[in-house]
Amino acid sequence: MRSLLGCDHEVGVRVRESWYANPLYIRAKRGLFEFLFHSGLLNVFRLLRRDSVLVAIYHDVLPAGFPEGNPLFGMTVSVEEFAWQLAYFKKHYHPITLQQFADWYFRGAAVPSCPVLITFDDGHANNLRHALPVLQQCEMSAVCFALTGDLGLCRQTWFEDAYSRLMFSPAKSWCLSNGECWRLDSHEQRAAACGRFFSLCRTLPEREQQEELELLQSQLPVTEPGNISEPEDAKRERFEFLSEDNIRALVENGIELGSHTVTHPILGSLAPENAHREIAESKAALERVLGKPVRAFAYPFGAPGLDFTSRDEALVRESGYALAFAGEGGFVTRSSNPFCLPRVGIGRMTHAQFAATITGAVESLKSILLLGRRAE
Repeated sequence: MRSLLGCDHEVGVRVRESWYANPLYIRAKRGLFEFLFHSGLLNVFRLLRRDSVLVAIYHDVLPAGFPEGNPLFGMTVSVEEFAWQLAYFKKHYHPITLQQFADWYFRGAAVPSCPVLITFDDGHANNLRHALPVLQQCEMSAVCFALTGDLGLCRQTWFEDAYSRLMFSPAKSWCLSNGECWRLDSHEQRAAACGRFFSLCRTLPEREQQEELELLQSQLPVTEPGNISEPEDAKRERFEFLSEDNIRALVENGIELGSHTVTHPILGSLAPENAHREIAESKAALERVLGKPVRAFAYPFGAPGLDFTSRDEALVRESGYALAFAGEGGFVTRSSNPFCLPRVGIGRMTHAQFAATITGAVESLKSILLLGRRAE
């Protein structure tokens, strides 16, 4: 049977290396970041966007020594690196709160030049345990967009469970329901399979997604539920969700809470009633805990047109939110769609790459590269 990728059989045997993974490209990119960082040219990019709001996305903050080589820790930054990044923000930007952001966006209130709003997605307990003390030291606030389906529990989301099995199961192959098979003999093949699973889920309706997930789980056993081949303390630090008491503690310490759905689905793949349930019930759950309205929402995964659609934006509006944030897209202006506000993702990166990313230099260079590739 011919696969969805246009290959006949065992697609994973030949993993095409992206040009982004080419060693020469990687070295050139790092060299460019270092040049921009040390030359002062980043000031030009910062100046160009001084009247826009940079909304930065974080996920997990852990003490040094967490398993950096594990892809399930890919969006994690160390406490030390987080402290350096916040200090950089304090030096070159003006941190603002969600209330200041809303006043600027809706009422035209003034904010300092180069404003930045810090956000966290998923709502893991390490946001309270490790990120909050650093934020307090730097006298900065943040918005935490929390999942509500697993409050207080330590577990992986559905896609993390799939990635964990693809990366660490002793099985050596994975086959989809259409007959397409992927070899799992190397780290590279396993990583490519993770990408294939997620790209497939983006194209499938909810029921077929679940069928593919169950088929994957049946083929790729793990030694114990949620096993990621790491020590228990590392798993707990990374995958433990905020409890209701944790959420109240964050708010008492100046952190705003927003919703990130109940179970972290690809909203665009859900039936309308199920998408509405994810959006509205997560808001209601947080409001029961906090005793006050929840105004902001962040789309899981966050790619406009892929992970959520205009239908989902309408559902967010109808559910009573005032603002909704995407997971990519750049900088917010007053002309930005209030239910598709762009953000900039922060992960493990060099100081030079971090600085280039938050100034918009990376976004600008990507646009130039894309134009060049289209012209070829």
